[in-house]
Amino acid sequence: MTSTTESSGLLTRPRQTSPTALARQPIVDRHGRAYGYELLFRGSGHAGAHHDGDRATAGVLVGAACDIGWSTLGGGRPLFVNVGTGMLHDRVLELAPPQATVLEVLEDVQVDEATVARVAALRALGYDIALDDFVEGSSAERLVPIARFVKIDVLATPAERYEPLVARLHAGGAVVVAEKVEDAATFQRCVDAGFDLFQGYWFARPAEQQSMDLSPHRVVCLQLIALLAQDEPDLREVESLVTADAALVVRTLRMANSAAVGAGREISSVRQAVVMVGPKALSGWVALMLMAHAPGENPLTAAEVLVRARACEIVASGRQRAAAGAAFLAGLVSSLVDLGGVLADELLDAIGASDEIRHAVLTRSGPLGDIITEVFAHVAGEDEDADISVQLAHLAALAWFGQLRQLV
Repeated sequence: MTSTTESSGLLTRPRQTSPTALARQPIVDRHGRAYGYELLFRGSGHAGAHHDGDRATAGVLVGAACDIGWSTLGGGRPLFVNVGTGMLHDRVLELAPPQATVLEVLEDVQVDEATVARVAALRALGYDIALDDFVEGSSAERLVPIARFVKIDVLATPAERYEPLVARLHAGGAVVVAEKVEDAATFQRCVDAGFDLFQGYWFARPAEQQSMDLSPHRVVCLQLIALLAQDEPDLREVESLVTADAALVVRTLRMANSAAVGAGREISSVRQAVVMVGPKALSGWVALMLMAHAPGENPLTAAEVLVRARACEIVASGRQRAAAGAAFLAGLVSSLVDLGGVLADELLDAIGASDEIRHAVLTRSGPLGDIITEVFAHVAGEDEDADISVQLAHLAALAWFGQLRQLV
């Protein structure tokens, strides 16, 4: 995928596509029905090095949890996520939901005592384990008793070994997956040999999954992690840092929305989202966001987006009919829609916005809609004679953003 970034004044426009895009390839049963999906990293310039493999896993996890959603990607089916040595031993891996995730241990992981212990611990936490490109006689043999899935590269394995290998793995209770099935003849040989599941170009090539192209500022993430590391982090300070970055706001709300599935709770402020996610989980996800993006990338932290949102919040704080937190979110979403080319419905659904915020963004109705209309018109220079409260709020928002720039 290619991507471009254009700057115009204070606004950094979004790339056409995400630098950490996800692709999804189905894993099917004997009847061609989807059993699950393997998630693949499709970032540019991240292939090859071991550290970049960890970054790819981080990108997959962040994309699945914060940008698209586990349920959207899986549709109730398990998602297979590749895991290398570094990420395997990192506690942030445990942020992935066990009920929806299969941890696929890559073939280049050298299996020693520590690896066996860690994989067993992950299995005890509820994660299903898959072994990628399993080779007979390799160190991965030690993980076979722990794994639920064993994947065999059928192009690299002699056809005469299919049946005895599958029989041996079945005897240990494993589900055996044929990888790289590229034609009908290979599929039939694998069926005859007893393979349970199948993956390859014969069924489907990896399909890229669309997500909103939002990436938080690295320095804000570092500051947030440091704050969350405290024994009792001040929620007001946490909220202040989160709201300093448009992308971080959206992702925090997306996480909270995922956590609230089935709870029937609408989200109406960043503070509420921070409480719902929790300091420990938020810290872990922010750490993954840092890992997922290479240094020097230019994320969407549009000054004008934040200034508009902050001005809406300030105006609302002086009007009894509108909640300041909801005004910030409504202003933020409206700014991203107007200035960043983000689809309103997609973003509102992703963050689990309340009805009040949704109506304000989509119809500019109600007290919040009035504030957005007034603030946006003044900031755009279309209403220089705006109410004095709006003019002062704009100036205060500019000063606030200037202070943020000094911090980051």
